[in-house]
Amino acid sequence: MYEKTFNYTKVYKIIYEQHQELANIIFSGILNNTNLDKKLDNIQEKSKEEKDHLRKLVFIETLGRFKTLKQKHVSNIEFMLKNGTMFLDMKNPLNNDYKISENRILFKKLKDTNLPQSTFEIRDNCSGLKFAFPIIEENKFLGAIIITFNEQAISSLLMNQYDVIANIILREEFFDKEFLKGSKLYKNAHKKGFLHNTLILKEIKHKFSKNVDVLKPEDKITNILYSIGGKEIPKSYYIEDKKTIATIIPLINSITNENQGFISILTKGSTIGLFNDNYEAFSTLFILFYLALVLLFYQQKVTNILDKEKLREMMQKDKQILEQAKLAQMGEMLGNIAHQWRQPLSAISTVASGLKINYEYNILDTKDIPKQMDLIVENTKHLSKTIDIFRDFIKEGKALKNINIQEKLDECINIVSATISSHHIKLINEINYEEPITLRMISGELSQVIINIINNSKDAIVQNKIKKGWIKIIQKTEEEQLLIIIEDNGGGISSDIMAKIFDPYFTTKHQYQGTGLGLYMSKTIIEKHLGGKLEVKNGKEGAIFTIRLKLSASAIKS
Repeated sequence: MYEKTFNYTKVYKIIYEQHQELANIIFSGILNNTNLDKKLDNIQEKSKEEKDHLRKLVFIETLGRFKTLKQKHVSNIEFMLKNGTMFLDMKNPLNNDYKISENRILFKKLKDTNLPQSTFEIRDNCSGLKFAFPIIEENKFLGAIIITFNEQAISSLLMNQYDVIANIILREEFFDKEFLKGSKLYKNAHKKGFLHNTLILKEIKHKFSKNVDVLKPEDKITNILYSIGGKEIPKSYYIEDKKTIATIIPLINSITNENQGFISILTKGSTIGLFNDNYEAFSTLFILFYLALVLLFYQQKVTNILDKEKLREMMQKDKQILEQAKLAQMGEMLGNIAHQWRQPLSAISTVASGLKINYEYNILDTKDIPKQMDLIVENTKHLSKTIDIFRDFIKEGKALKNINIQEKLDECINIVSATISSHHIKLINEINYEEPITLRMISGELSQVIINIINNSKDAIVQNKIKKGWIKIIQKTEEEQLLIIIEDNGGGISSDIMAKIFDPYFTTKHQYQGTGLGLYMSKTIIEKHLGGKLEVKNGKEGAIFTIRLKLSASAIKS
């Protein structure tokens, strides 16, 4: 019984993720097709006539896609403005310019976080899986697009892909009473206070040629199944008189944590064994692959530590501090790489899924294929380039090299750009490319310092919840010195800790987030290894870190 519950829980998770992926594709397609992020900018300043004209344009540009997507059980697409006003409701296009009710928690959470949100939600004739996406232009939240798949999207996929009888039971209390009086979409379930979706019942009857009431177990069993559905944990129950296993999966609103109903899956017990076998095989391979990577990484670390052990006797304490800081920075570097990979991987997935969906619905235009393939190739090149940057960064030796400063700064920006933009922080580049500068140094050391300071600026902006965060990188020459200035609007450094920030083990971060070694290591590298100076002061809006390095006579190329 546990295996059956576990299997169908995985199936529901996969169905949820399939719709999430499709919603991503729909959202991207709408933005590309309508340029909505440009149209909604400063829309509150436009006249009623201008708003109506824009609304009509968006409706026309979205209508064809919306009609096609109804086959995928997309019941509605809503366009919201940042103040909670309904700009366009594709299901009811004439019903607009009204403030949404206070119970639209999904929109509130999206607006608070500026991140996509998803949940199962009951809302009258627009219930089901909801996926909300923020519309952002130049770090400004302009509104949201909310895509709803009705309950039948879940039950149909279950029945069509796994040959089971799947029904969805919803709690009546979450519906508006006036809506239910005039609606034919829902009818009373076998237990008071619960409702059936009549379209799902019709599909069950058509698919299995049975009277749905024949499937109704005796009252005692019904009470048990409804009791399971009222909890948070899925469970399977064997109905002996019907020789059937009923698997109950509660439908929880992930934002409010309310139980809003449940999925009832009836099966003879072996319909998804093949799925389970494949899933387990995949999981095993993934685990083995992950363990191999961990062992390889561990072996490399052990080898490095053993090699260095002979050289650490005379300066044990200082070397330990630098090594700890290096490991901490490696963790941050891995996070940067993960952010760099996320966008191209998502783009590749979106293109491939889009082609598949268009093919399935016979709407694939062969003229689009070369363009889509180019996008995939472009993004795979980006992934490959990211690997090269990361490899070069961690493999750089200790030999002195002639380093082009502008190129080195660009490399650092490329490494951190994805994680910076993921927090909606603007990166301002004021590097002087007109006078290329070459200095002889250990290349990787300067990169470590710059990346560490940028990450500190990012952390300060996020920690202080700065809405329009920015980090500025300035490079210039002054009195035979190279100046690299990193400034932010993260709120600055408190005067009572300003004198301590370069001390070893001093950190303002949570104990599990910071080691207190980053700035100590940065100052050591700049002042002891590179013969320069690292300074910090507070500006008008945040901290200003200045790296000063001596220029030789041949440093600036003519």
